[in-house]
Amino acid sequence: MQLTQHTDFGLRLLIVLAREGGAIALPAFSAQQGLSYHHVAKVAQALVQAGFAVSHRGRSGGIALAHPADQITVGEVVRALEKGMRLADCATCALRADCALSSVLAEALEAFLGVLDRYTLADASRHGVAAFAPWASLAPAPSCAVSETS
Repeated sequence: MQLTQHTDFGLRLLIVLAREGGAIALPAFSAQQGLSYHHVAKVAQALVQAGFAVSHRGRSGGIALAHPADQITVGEVVRALEKGMRLADCATCALRADCALSSVLAEALEAFLGVLDRYTLADASRHGVAAFAPWASLAPAPSCAVSETS
């Protein structure tokens, strides 16, 4: 399973907000991450609408967390940003009336989300935590929010 780019960018933005501890400007974030400002602005708007962030207008404005990082779970962010999350499109399948796979996939999705519910933004934003082994040996990409330069 792979999260959409929208959710990926949202989680990156929230992690940086948790690390910064205050408001950040979206143009600076998008430049630092090597992301389209317009895409980041749409993601930020979704985070504000979902209640995870607050926006401040004006010259010294930006976006900030709406709640402490230890009160926002990764699971609730993924649920809010991943619209219509499902592992397969059983609605168009000719086997849907007589197939147990949909139940298996629903259970797998709940397990996936259950793991994400165990972690908060505070957990995800900690420095000094080893990366997942296959990614640890790769050089940090310029658009990676969890690199040591953020």
